[in-house]
Amino acid sequence: METTLKVQLHLNSLGWMVMRSEEECSYDLIVDMGLVEGKREFCTIQVKTTPRTSSRPSAGRDGESVSNNGKTRNNYWYYDEDVTLIASIIDDEVVYWHRNDYKYRKPSEFKNMKRYNFPLNKKMFSYRRPEICVQSPLEDFFC
Repeated sequence: METTLKVQLHLNSLGWMVMRSEEECSYDLIVDMGLVEGKREFCTIQVKTTPRTSSRPSAGRDGESVSNNGKTRNNYWYYDEDVTLIASIIDDEVVYWHRNDYKYRKPSEFKNMKRYNFPLNKKMFSYRRPEICVQSPLEDFFC
């Protein structure tokens, strides 16, 4: 949870609107990237304390069950679930990997994998009017 909040804070600092996803969803965060060629575009992000490309640490090979003598936990690959980015914190820095690069790689391969630089939202603007008001403090609030 702490890692997810740090990633969300980083995205907000870049000017992006970030939403949390539903529980048990294949991604943790959704970023509204705005209109791209007249169509709203979203970026999905799976946040991991220890980066990996599947929902289970051993990619489901360990046969972990949901309860004693229960069914084996479901496993899926984030690439197959169309998760745009995997994010993590390395040396107090938020790091992203794009799905075109992470695909089905092993956790040990993340160290040398190409990192994705999340862009700055240059279309973000303040809701306050830019002109300077020289009025009483109360009137300044409404400028």
